Amino acid sequence: MRKNKEIAKDMTEGPVLKQLAAFAGPVALANALQAVYSMVDMVVVGQFVGSGGLSAVGIGGQIMFVMLAFGMGFGVGAQVLLSQQVGAKDKDLQPTIGTLFTLELIGAVVIGLLGIVGCPLLLGLMNTPAEALPDATAYTIICSCGMLFIFGYNAVCAILRGMGESKLPTIFIAVASVVNLVLDLVFVAGLHMSAAGAALATVIAQGISFVIAIVYLYRNREQFGFDFKLRSFKPSPEHLKPIVKVGIPYIAQMLMITCSMMFVNAQVNKYGVVASAVDSIGNKLNSVVNIVIGAVAMAGATMMGQCFGARKLDRVKQVYRACTAVCMISFVIVAAAYLLLPRQIFRLFSADPDVIDMSPLYLRVGVVWVLSMATMTAPYTVIDGVGHAMLGLVISIADGVVARIGLCILLGHFLGLPGYWLGNALAGFVTTIMAGAYYYSGRWKTRRLLLEKEQEPA
Repeated sequence: MRKNKEIAKDMTEGPVLKQLAAFAGPVALANALQAVYSMVDMVVVGQFVGSGGLSAVGIGGQIMFVMLAFGMGFGVGAQVLLSQQVGAKDKDLQPTIGTLFTLELIGAVVIGLLGIVGCPLLLGLMNTPAEALPDATAYTIICSCGMLFIFGYNAVCAILRGMGESKLPTIFIAVASVVNLVLDLVFVAGLHMSAAGAALATVIAQGISFVIAIVYLYRNREQFGFDFKLRSFKPSPEHLKPIVKVGIPYIAQMLMITCSMMFVNAQVNKYGVVASAVDSIGNKLNSVVNIVIGAVAMAGATMMGQCFGARKLDRVKQVYRACTAVCMISFVIVAAAYLLLPRQIFRLFSADPDVIDMSPLYLRVGVVWVLSMATMTAPYTVIDGVGHAMLGLVISIADGVVARIGLCILLGHFLGLPGYWLGNALAGFVTTIMAGAYYYSGRWKTRRLLLEKEQEPA
């Protein structure tokens, strides 16, 4: 396993901000490409299909995100475990990698089938506008059929990033972005396939990216630390336990937060196709915000996981401060763009004058949402880094179920449409407060590593 060091990177030494930037930079680029990858569907559909198509892609995308929670949850579990193993100088990473691959394969098959069978029910729960229902149905079913590629790619990225490697995932997603752009223009603009064309472009692009990633890693299997032999895919009970222990609560919290956001979107959809289109564009803009903030969160969690594995607790604090600084700078930049250029931003997605007229209202509330994201990131990376998924679950209940739904019902009753957006934005500060309290309490310092025999509560 000595050659494994060529991919796995030790992030427990050296200047903190420099290492954070070195890891977060490629992740931010990958997030930017992912955002472009996602927004291309919206832009092409918006320009060539109209508001009904925008609504369909937005609603279908929200359902896909819920389904992806399962793949992402186990990926996060493996990523945290791998980061702690690398920090603790544990060279035997193969059992963790093989276990994750098998989990993701099973999950992709099950979730894909559920998406196909349950599509009518899910779209009904989302109060999908009648004009968008046929396209939303096609989008959801096609994406469900490609779940194997989506889950597989997620597994590869989680493994590499857990090992401290962020450049390779960026290359893989760059390939997918280019392919997706070309196929969107062919299927939607050229062949007039509407939202179905956008979904097909996404699945094919993700499939090509996944195949390229697997071929590359197989050819470099010694450096990767996984031999790809059939027996190596057999789940290891010792490694399965911590992956599931972190993954299941993470899945639950993602589902609760996402479903609560879908509740908000469903209420917004009652206001008609224009409001639904504005909401769909807003959700895509949120993915743009996560280009930097999400990259900092991922880089911070990996660095903290390695530092925690190496028991360098003071360095964890340094990573916390660096994450906070970068996120707040990002907030100032995004807030300025939202407040000064709302109509110009929305014109990138739609030519509908009613949609554009609603953009200043949406983005004023969006500033509040961005602030909540910027302030919650650093403290929550501590929870991710030490693998305290149960605390994350508790916070998600408070954020997603209690605060988000409660505030949306309350503010929606008094303020109407803007109240639902404001309630969604304000709910994020619950995570900021609870995660921040955990960090400043210092109780995270008493956690044990995920592969240690006993896990004492913190």
